[in-house]
Parts: sequence; C-alpha cells; structure tokens
Amino acid sequence: MNTYIGIDPSLKGNAIVIINDEGTILKEHLISTDVECYINPEQRILDIFEQLDYITKTPNLQRIYIEGLAYSTNSMTLFERCGLLYLLTTTFLREDIPYSVIPPPQLKKWHTTDGHADKNFMMKVAKCKWGIEFTDDNICDAYCLARLALEDYNNNIRRN
Repeated sequence: MNTYIGIDPSLKGNAIVIINDEGTILKEHLISTDVECYINPEQRILDIFEQLDYITKTPNLQRIYIEGLAYSTNSMTLFERCGLLYLLTTTFLREDIPYSVIPPPQLKKWHTTDGHADKNFMMKVAKCKWGIEFTDDNICDAYCLARLALEDYNNNIRRN
C-alpha cells in the first residue's frame, strides 16, 4: 500500500499526516514548541526537524506535499519558517523523495474552491468531504496536503 505525507510546517504547531491509498490516516503528529524554551531559533528548528526523522523511513512513500510560506507573517517568524522549510526540502531532495511545496491559497482553493478560506472553513469542508472531524487546524491542513498528494499521484498514474 502506498503512503502520502502532508506537512504544515510551523514553529508553534508543526503538523504531519501520513495517509494510505484510501485516504486513511496512518499517523498524525503535532509538534508544538515554545520560543521561550530555546536559546536561539536554530535550536528550535533543529528540535522540530529531529522529531521528523521517521518521515524519510516511511514505507512505500510516494509523495510529500508541504504547505508553503504565508507571506503575511512578521519578518522574524518568516525567516525562521524559511529555515525549517529549506531544512525539510533539502533533506527530501538528498533522500530522493518526491515532494512539492504548495502555496496556501492553492491548497485552500483545491480543498474549498476559495483561495482565501479560513481555517475553520477548511475543517468544516474536510468533515463534509471526507467525514473526518479535526480538532486542530494544522492537522487538518496537513491531511488536506496529503490528500492532494494522493490525488495528484493517482491522476499522474492514470495519464501514463
């Protein structure tokens, strides 16, 4: 059975969801960090990254979709999120794991038809579309990313 991963990278609520070909959640993981617990941002980013080492060992992994940066955040947070995003993508590149970075409006438009949908609406649509109720919006976003990876993979297989 193939697996697909969605990652909503964040410093406060980094979410990872692994699904199979049927869209069933095999694993969900939320990593929360508090800026006050770290001497510097680099250590915080490394702490998050080290908790994700299982991703590259996921069996039958076909794709990873990662939510891109929201440019409306303040510059320091954006700088730190860039660091986390590039650490993830360079690791996947080095490990030869297919990945794509999906801009937030593209994910929202695919999931809800509204590129500006808020997080509550994203969770409501997920419940209607797939019958899954999420209590955390980051996990919901990661699940939507994994579903998009699954759909894109299946569409690519059908074309070939």
